[in-house]
Amino acid sequence: MAKASDYLIALDDGHGIGTAGKRTPYIPSIGRQIRENEFNEKVTFFLKAELERCGFRTVLTAPTDGDTPLKDRTDLANSMGADALVSNHFNAFDGKFDGAGKDPEGHSLHIYFNDVNDRRLAESIAKYLKQGTKQVYRGIIEQNLHMTREFNKAAVLVENGFMDNEKEALLMINEDFQREAAKEQARGVCDFFSVSYVDAGNGGGGVPPPETDVPTDYIGKRVESIYRGADGLDFYSRPTFNDAYRAGTLKYQYGFPAILRKLRVEGAYMYEVKNSRGHVYYVTAAPQFVKVEGKSGGGSSAPSNPGSSPGPVAIGEIRIMGVAKAAIIQDRPDRLTSKDLGTISKGQTIPVTGSVRGKNSSSGYWEVIYNGKRAYVTGEYGRYKAY
Repeated sequence: MAKASDYLIALDDGHGIGTAGKRTPYIPSIGRQIRENEFNEKVTFFLKAELERCGFRTVLTAPTDGDTPLKDRTDLANSMGADALVSNHFNAFDGKFDGAGKDPEGHSLHIYFNDVNDRRLAESIAKYLKQGTKQVYRGIIEQNLHMTREFNKAAVLVENGFMDNEKEALLMINEDFQREAAKEQARGVCDFFSVSYVDAGNGGGGVPPPETDVPTDYIGKRVESIYRGADGLDFYSRPTFNDAYRAGTLKYQYGFPAILRKLRVEGAYMYEVKNSRGHVYYVTAAPQFVKVEGKSGGGSSAPSNPGSSPGPVAIGEIRIMGVAKAAIIQDRPDRLTSKDLGTISKGQTIPVTGSVRGKNSSSGYWEVIYNGKRAYVTGEYGRYKAY
């Protein structure tokens, strides 16, 4: 059997939360439309957890709510040497509900033309998708799609149903269906790499369980790196210092907004932390590398100001593009009523905490850090890169 930690899997949630047109028709039974990324992001998050439990390493190609350019997604996956890519979507036909028996339905897997590895990955996943929720299986379809064409190794784009079929549209916000689809895809990835699938509750991945009998007075506080090394401070997708599970690095003074708990791991301490999108990671708790906001050097909780809150925490940066000279930095995500705080020149970078829909911009807004505070740049003017 192959070793799962030898493989890095790129996970792609199609489109951004505010991408124009990528949503269902109005659904009377729930009183709203459903955006495609509501499903895509959730199933990708569950797939990430499934694969990491089996021991795989993962990388998210579009970690913010913005619509990350396709080239940026495949460039990231290729640059990190990912061994496979799974992109999740929900299909659409004519954008309206025509009624039972009249709307298209079912799931399909999309690969690049004549790509043997793509097809083998798709067949491995299809085997399990066909065993889940009863849907029409539309087969493996060869198409000229950027995500499968430009990725260097095995890639598959999964259309998990039709947004303009009301019955399938409601599956998009059904957590049981989201988890089921993620599990089926994970089992397919395991088969593709000849790795044993590890079911929930059975442990796995070779990472020993951490000890939890440690002080809890760090919970809820912000942690940031005080390490000045050029390579940054490593953080991990699992409670271990094993490089196979390294998820990224923190630059000096960057960190995570919330500590969930402090753990004893492999003879040292780590913080289990959560980022602004709710994803959980692990970082050293050694005081020579990190500091905790509101925590004194002696180990007891420092007095806190009830009216204060942690500053914004960057998850990456954007490079300004698509402008003649410079982009305007705004005090709120609304280009018509905001106050201009300054400008940032084309080609320069600025730390970003995420993205928001805002008002009066079809591309949404990047939430950035400007002079230590939250500010906003129109979504179309930034190219995202994760830390």
